[in-house]
Amino acid sequence: MTPAARTVSRGIAWTGVASLALGVFDVAATLLLLRCWLSPTEYGVAAVATTLFPMLDLVADAGFAAAVVQRADSTDDTLSSAFWASLAISVAVAIGLLALGPLLGWIQGHAVIGGLLAGYGVKLVLQNAFFIPNALLRRDLRFGAIAGIRTSAGAAELAGKLIAAAAGLGVWCFLVGQLAKTVVQAVATQLCRPFRPRLRFRRAEAAAYFRFGSRTSASQVLFHLYTNADYQIVGYVFGAAATGLYRAAYELVLEPAKLLSYVIVEVAFPVFSRLRDDLGAARDQLLAFTRQNLLVLIPVLSVLAVAPAELLELFFGARWRPAADAVRLLCVVGGLRALSFLLPPLLDGLGRADLTLRYTVAAAIVVPATQVAAALALGDALGWRAVALAWAVAYPVAFAALLVMALAQVRLPIATYVRAAGRLPGCGAIGLAARAIAARALPWQAAAPRLVVL
Repeated sequence: MTPAARTVSRGIAWTGVASLALGVFDVAATLLLLRCWLSPTEYGVAAVATTLFPMLDLVADAGFAAAVVQRADSTDDTLSSAFWASLAISVAVAIGLLALGPLLGWIQGHAVIGGLLAGYGVKLVLQNAFFIPNALLRRDLRFGAIAGIRTSAGAAELAGKLIAAAAGLGVWCFLVGQLAKTVVQAVATQLCRPFRPRLRFRRAEAAAYFRFGSRTSASQVLFHLYTNADYQIVGYVFGAAATGLYRAAYELVLEPAKLLSYVIVEVAFPVFSRLRDDLGAARDQLLAFTRQNLLVLIPVLSVLAVAPAELLELFFGARWRPAADAVRLLCVVGGLRALSFLLPPLLDGLGRADLTLRYTVAAAIVVPATQVAAALALGDALGWRAVALAWAVAYPVAFAALLVMALAQVRLPIATYVRAAGRLPGCGAIGLAARAIAARALPWQAAAPRLVVL
């Protein structure tokens, strides 16, 4: 095994450990919150705000962190310039949320949404304490340190959520968790990789970082916009309770897909950045990452597709069973989403963030438009599930466009890419069919015994 391959393997292992821990934390938090404290309506109100949090993180960062990872020639002055520019942007975003948060709360009919978004503005300013040193850790491929930081921060978020919920703070528990996570992440990152910005600002250096980073950041912002616009649509058209059920279905399918893929994706961008002058190695690495993603995801999605009602009842309680149909529809999206997470890091690492931006601009128009059309045309017949159906119809088309664009950059034929998956999709289809037959044959009504057999 080459030194580069060993570095990638260690990175995947460390990231896998951290992602497993975070997955346990997320499952525990969601399970306890939905079972013990939050109703579908409360969860839906929170979802309208909290699903915007990742996008706001990216807007405040403005791509400076990605630029630090991609560029190996950074100096203290250029890093300081990037820090001050990002701090100014995050303060501006926080001020903007003071006005726009209450407006969204008025549109959705729940004033607390505005309070959550305004409070999150504080978190956006605080995160500047760790974003530069964290980017330097990623650039140096110090995935062990990153894994420890993420795990500690995730534990703090879990504790913050549960303590706040138990204290009766309701949907505010999500904001408390984020603030706790940010403080711990800032302290831990500074301990692992100290960074003190100088009182210097070079406009030309900051502009150079911004030109690259803004393309990467814009793509990610648009990605989060079109992948989370559905919550705004469901909330506005069908109400908060429907949004809560939709969020539960989404959490059961797409969050595990994202979490499992994060193990690979967190490693992918810095690895592809180092391979940008060796297309053959980048091509081989993409195929390896693809096989690893499929190996992990296919068994999970097959169980979700067969027994969604049982899983919802077991994890969240019987009142969440109406989300089962949406779970099945979103399973179509889950596998493709997991594979698509690899493609923007490939394009960005090769220096083609402009292609990622073009794709996400198109997807940010087409996917939400399809969801709005489905909600209006099919809402009377299917209710909020019409939005899940729109996902299952529109996303495969969007994924195909992104795949063709990315494979062209590494000169990889689509047939070769498909063959690289090997027998995994076929085995998954056989397993899915077997589980479906078993599900129909089982006489038990209790969720736990059926899941054990399936």
